[in-house]
Amino acid sequence: MKIDRPLWMTGTILSPQQFQQQARWEAYANESIARLGLAHPWGVLTAVFDQDTLALGQLKADHLCVRFADGSLIDTDRADRLPPVLELAAVLPTDAQQVTVLLALAHTYANGGNCLKPDERADRPVRYQQEWVPVQDEFSDRVESMAVARYAISLRFDSMDNGQYLTCPVARLLRDAQGKWTLDEQFVPPLLSLNAHADSITRLDRLLTQLHAKQARLMTMRRESNERMADFAVADVSLFWLLNALNSYEPILSDFKAHPNVHPELFYREAVRLAGSLLTFSLDHNAGVIPRYQHDNLTAVLPPLFDLLSQLLEISLPSRMVTIELKKPSEQQWIATLHDARLCEAADFYLSVRSSIPAHQLYTRFPLLCKAGAPDEVDRMISRALTGIPLVALSHVPAAVPLRLENQYFALDLTHPAGKAMLAAGSCAFYVPGVLGDIQLELFAVLRT
Repeated sequence: MKIDRPLWMTGTILSPQQFQQQARWEAYANESIARLGLAHPWGVLTAVFDQDTLALGQLKADHLCVRFADGSLIDTDRADRLPPVLELAAVLPTDAQQVTVLLALAHTYANGGNCLKPDERADRPVRYQQEWVPVQDEFSDRVESMAVARYAISLRFDSMDNGQYLTCPVARLLRDAQGKWTLDEQFVPPLLSLNAHADSITRLDRLLTQLHAKQARLMTMRRESNERMADFAVADVSLFWLLNALNSYEPILSDFKAHPNVHPELFYREAVRLAGSLLTFSLDHNAGVIPRYQHDNLTAVLPPLFDLLSQLLEISLPSRMVTIELKKPSEQQWIATLHDARLCEAADFYLSVRSSIPAHQLYTRFPLLCKAGAPDEVDRMISRALTGIPLVALSHVPAAVPLRLENQYFALDLTHPAGKAMLAAGSCAFYVPGVLGDIQLELFAVLRT
């Protein structure tokens, strides 16, 4: 409907139409400003229903705060009456298993008749209900009776004919195995605030916990950079970019958690940017997996987006390298157990060695003097002066293995019978004689797939 903006001037004869048009203009201006920052400045702020009453087959709202798409704001705690209780058996088909609950507000009509007086009835839905209430004067003790316009809201279902109403989904009901109706906790209505959906806040908290764990892992690697040849090898540059992405978006997500009264549209914009950054490190996904924003169907947006972010954080830059813990039962022996079955099936083993003797001597003498193999085999090698798994000195270290400038690296030849025996035993041992100086060993396995 066209708005006729009143001209306020001396001598103006006041009528209801002037105030109505002024109110409509203010509402229009507010809605126009709201849409400058948001494409969808409407949705649910609060929707609380009585669970006990629902178990008895009645739908009763305890608190509703909703902004409709035309800018009409409903708040049953401050200004509006709760909608009438619905008898579900009387309005829902017996075979219905799932229904979406709508908060309904009648459209306004250009030809008037938009407000019912007390005890008045109409043959069509009407937006307002007149009510007389006592109102306290804020500057004196006087109380006057004043006519107020209450929104005549009602609860309806998506299966009904709602053509005469402006509606907003507020809940979804599911029928359980006993035939009773329950609220669907997974349903996400159009939200005006992320805080209006408890599960989304819980998922955000979990996402931050996961992100912090990933951050801590990468920062630990970063702190070890002084032991590397350079601040991350060339093959590990992608780790810098992943850490950069996490450090860039962690403060934003933390701010959303600290101030959850943010529109989901704003959260979505930042969350998909993080998802796009993480997709850079995934070989199994492309940008098409990011759900598109649908304000009237956030169930298809927020839960899948949280799932995607969690998955991408889990798989981003999965390391093929496994550090195998070495225990030292004696001064010259090291033993390790291969707990992961993949290590015995499709992995290459590398030994990182540091010694007090010169590097060139360690490079040539270590493969000749070190005994490597299954623990029982190594004991037999020592007593009988037998050779074990051949150790091949490396001039080029695989990118997956941490590179330390002062260490020498050796590959275990697992095609040798002693290597096959070690894999069959599921454990390995190393013996290094004292002539090789003060020795420190690290064992790494690099998965082939």
